[in-house]
Amino acid sequence: FMNDIPFKDVYIHGTVRDIEGKKMSKSLGNIIDPLEVINEYGADALRFSIVSITAQGQDVFLSKEKFEMGRNFANKIWNAARFILMNLVPDKINVDLCIFFKKENLDMPERWILSRFYSTLKELNCLLDSYHFNEAANLLYGFFWHEFCDWYLEIAKLNIKETSTQVVMYKILEKSLRILHPLIPFVTEEIWQKLPHEGKSIMVQSWPHIQEEIIDKKIEERMEIIFNLITSIRNLRAQVEVPPDKKIDVILSTTNKKNFEILNSTSEYIKNFAKIENLAVKNSVIHPKSTVSALVNNIHIFIPLERVIDLDKERVRINQQIEKANSELNAKEKILKNKEFVKKAPKEVVEKEKIRLGELQETLKKLKKISHELK
Repeated sequence: FMNDIPFKDVYIHGTVRDIEGKKMSKSLGNIIDPLEVINEYGADALRFSIVSITAQGQDVFLSKEKFEMGRNFANKIWNAARFILMNLVPDKINVDLCIFFKKENLDMPERWILSRFYSTLKELNCLLDSYHFNEAANLLYGFFWHEFCDWYLEIAKLNIKETSTQVVMYKILEKSLRILHPLIPFVTEEIWQKLPHEGKSIMVQSWPHIQEEIIDKKIEERMEIIFNLITSIRNLRAQVEVPPDKKIDVILSTTNKKNFEILNSTSEYIKNFAKIENLAVKNSVIHPKSTVSALVNNIHIFIPLERVIDLDKERVRINQQIEKANSELNAKEKILKNKEFVKKAPKEVVEKEKIRLGELQETLKKLKKISHELK
């Protein structure tokens, strides 16, 4: 009617369905009232959860439980901000990040988290430009929850009052709030108002610009190796039920010169976060007796168990777990071989069964490995 193209771009999302796959409609009585969700989980949880599960070209399978993820994420952001505010020294953070980065000889964790932020921002911009909103939401979730909270803030506790930690901790939080704001507007505004800031509202602040000189892929790769090692050591401890507070001895072996150098330069971080009493780094690989092991990035992890647990009891326990896992695995295989079940059951239910089957297969593989090592 206006003799002009009304929209440059049009974004069409998939059909919203209930958890059983039926299209949501008032006549069927299977709708979810957004006001009820807001009352129970919060408006931010509603927004973030909907965006994060709405993939391009796919229908949305919705249930009230899906909003728990958004609520938990909003809580995580709030708790991280509260921790930072409790430990923040405002006099130390009033610096230009670019100048500070060039001037200061920052430690590896600070250089890593700054690099990861700008790498994430770079990827985020591409996802938003191509309307992959759910991937953008999940990218932010992964960066803030796992990299910033689970790793960096835990490392920051070791040197919380140092200027470099104060600056980096504050800058990453403040910039993260700005890129989270379109998805989680209320919590981010509330936190931003409590932080040292300029301007009246976060909603009119500029979008962070990418600092290419801060992105360091080598640092990212190095820290990823360290985190993978720590996670693997923790998993091995859990598999043989070593108490979380009990310190253990660990042997790390690699024939790779680069990895050997990385291990030596970051051994203190590994010891702190994996609760290690004595850490031996070796440039040759010999499998000691009565140890559980894992291989991460061509680095062999060995945990001697002789003085840590009762080996006879552990052998019995592992064999019992193998029998239990085998039984459940056979049951899942039987269900998935049933053509009627696969045909009639909702896709999401079938997919869950397949995922569980894969998990059982992986668990069984790990248990058999441990059983072999404890012989």
